[in-house]
Amino acid sequence: MPLGPANCWQLAMVAAACLSVSSCDRIAALKDQLSGTSALQGQAPQIAAIRELYESGQCDEALERIAQVTEDDLDLADAFYYKGLCHLARAGASAATPALSEEEQASLEAFRRALAVNPRHALASVGVGDVYARHVPGRPRRQVREDPGDPFVLANAAYQKAVSIDPKLPEAQQRYGLFLERTGQLVEAELAYKAAAEAAAGVPELAPAQYVAYGRFLAGAGDRLEDALVQYDLARMYREDDPAIRQEMAIVYSRMGLRHLQRQEYLLAEESLTKAQAMFADRSSPEAQKTTEALAELRTIRRR
Repeated sequence: MPLGPANCWQLAMVAAACLSVSSCDRIAALKDQLSGTSALQGQAPQIAAIRELYESGQCDEALERIAQVTEDDLDLADAFYYKGLCHLARAGASAATPALSEEEQASLEAFRRALAVNPRHALASVGVGDVYARHVPGRPRRQVREDPGDPFVLANAAYQKAVSIDPKLPEAQQRYGLFLERTGQLVEAELAYKAAAEAAAGVPELAPAQYVAYGRFLAGAGDRLEDALVQYDLARMYREDDPAIRQEMAIVYSRMGLRHLQRQEYLLAEESLTKAQAMFADRSSPEAQKTTEALAELRTIRRR
């Protein structure tokens, strides 16, 4: 007999209770990596202050703080990592040319400095990939080029390095998946999104975002709507009342219903569209309005 949501949740709780000590350590490490709090506990307060400034959009202030802390200690990999993020945030929109702007160049140098201090700083390698990815056209590549200066080659190599440093770092896999999707490598992209979701599984602070990212890929480039809903349901196990997740699920149900309607599968269409209508957090959205119109069309068909 298939398991309902309550049963799935109970199984998840049992599985969580059975985690070994090493698994718990792994979860803590994942949370530290994505929150920017590395094992450098001696420098934790100053790195935390830099991270808070960056996350609040105060990049100039963060860079001033980074300059202060690195004046006395040039081995703070995390400080240089956040320096790279701040310069990348200040770079603005990416240009259509392969040449890097001054802010992008400063960002790249900071990420490379972080990697020089700590060659296993996977997020710094992700940062390198993000810099070059800004100059890669968001369309499928029609030919494979091996030009070592090609932004695609440089970005791809950086993302590959990041996931090779730590294959179980969700952010590295997710960013690589996004890059692969943008460049039309859909099979490889799905593997990366799936790896990110699997790596984050069981960590409430990380799992929902990775399930949603995988679900978006499946609903979009993958065009597998039912599989996408599975990922959204997994995300809702942690954030049941999240309106953003409900909205995305509603859009998927609406798309399913409209497809059934086109095929004259009226019962299936009504089922999907009704679910969509009930889940829309924003009923003024174009998708919600299309759903309402489709349900009205179904009622007209039934009266014939």
